[in-house]
Amino acid sequence: MAAGGGLGTQAKSRLVALDEGFGRQSPLRAHVFIMGLLFAVAVAIAYVLLPGEGERIAMLERDGKTVEARQILEASYQGGDRRQRTLFQLQGLYEQAGNLPKSRQMLEQLAVLRPRDGALLRQLGQFYRQTQDEKAYVRSLIQQIDLRYSEPACRDVIGLLRRQGAWGEEQAMLQRCRQKGYRKPEDMIRLASLLASDGDLKDASTLLRSVDDLRKLKTEREKLQLFQILLSLDQLGEAQRRAVRWVKGGKDDAFTLTLVGTLVTAGKFDSAIELARETSVPGDGVFLSIAEVMVERDQLMAARAILRGWLDKASTFEPPVMTRFIQAAVSSGDIELALAGAQKVGVANLAPDATAQLARALASAGRKLDADALMATLDPGVASRLAAPDRKGGRFSRLGTTTRVANLEAWRKDLWTRLKDENRPVSATSTSTSAAAQAKALREKQLSALKRARKLAAYRAKLSVDKGKPTTGGATQPFNFFDVKPVP
Repeated sequence: MAAGGGLGTQAKSRLVALDEGFGRQSPLRAHVFIMGLLFAVAVAIAYVLLPGEGERIAMLERDGKTVEARQILEASYQGGDRRQRTLFQLQGLYEQAGNLPKSRQMLEQLAVLRPRDGALLRQLGQFYRQTQDEKAYVRSLIQQIDLRYSEPACRDVIGLLRRQGAWGEEQAMLQRCRQKGYRKPEDMIRLASLLASDGDLKDASTLLRSVDDLRKLKTEREKLQLFQILLSLDQLGEAQRRAVRWVKGGKDDAFTLTLVGTLVTAGKFDSAIELARETSVPGDGVFLSIAEVMVERDQLMAARAILRGWLDKASTFEPPVMTRFIQAAVSSGDIELALAGAQKVGVANLAPDATAQLARALASAGRKLDADALMATLDPGVASRLAAPDRKGGRFSRLGTTTRVANLEAWRKDLWTRLKDENRPVSATSTSTSAAAQAKALREKQLSALKRARKLAAYRAKLSVDKGKPTTGGATQPFNFFDVKPVP
């Protein structure tokens, strides 16, 4: 304890001596020490506040000295500086100087350093778009979509892939965007078409039905595509329900007839008739398709009944509709009904094919003069083309009396062959049955010949009377065979 007290006393005495000595120093020396300390602090602060490389580059850019700024940054880049700030500044300077390859390089390096920066990816994609690099632009858009769903990006990339003809990539991109929430109706319809072409009718129908439920199926082609897919999937009820809604939503006879024809082609005759009944009124063009379907099904008696009712209730007689009527009437075997329709619309307004078909039916019924009169109403060139021999199934169809010399011998041979085939005896199991059948056929043939003779006699008598009637001007009235009504 004594030793410790001695050491403390000595230290205290030394401090007192130092204090007394410093007090005895000149006041000027203390002032110099303080000023030197302040100067050193100021120098340190000034050094810290000196502008760095970034500030110098900013000031050079502000003053328009972009070349010096770029040189400083390039020196740093060559020295291994790969900081984002350096790359960003170099990219901007290269873009100002028009050095697009260097600018692209800096942007791509930035995208590698910041792969999840959506703004940077959009900037890079915009650069690819402005430099017209479609492949790189598509890759950039796909990266943006993978990072975060964007409807404009989906729309752009799908349009580019479609323009390039990359159907597989387009379909995959449509599926990817659809999974993320993309629902543009036009592109969903496009995806359905691609799926249907691959045979995936179920997914295609799901897409088209979802679009149709929103009333977004606008064109007839799109509606018909859904209609055909539903028929292929045996969903006839839904197909007919949607077809009725389409037709009633916008009255279009041509589209309705297309739907009816599609059902007939698919063999759905009852559904075709039902669709025509629900979407038509008696006397219009759609209702006429019911008779056409019945003719297609060989229900000729029902078809003739429908045609007679239609002709009685028809309010307008447009040539295209009346042409269909005449063709249906001829196909059903009712020539008089076809002539009645031709009288209402006028022979001159009929299509040449319908006129030729009616003339062919008249010639087949033995009314050769009526057939010739019909053919006389056609243009000579059209009449010669339609009257030319037509080989279909090994048989000739003749209209009128004009015969080409080159084909005369062939026509005679064909006629002789047909006559032999028609008059060939029918073999029977018993003699009595064969004789009865032959007798019945002979009676029917004689009765038919008698009816034709009576009609021809009445026709000629009426013709001779009409030719002798003078008109008001003293001239003979022109003959119109449609005014003649043969006596049965």
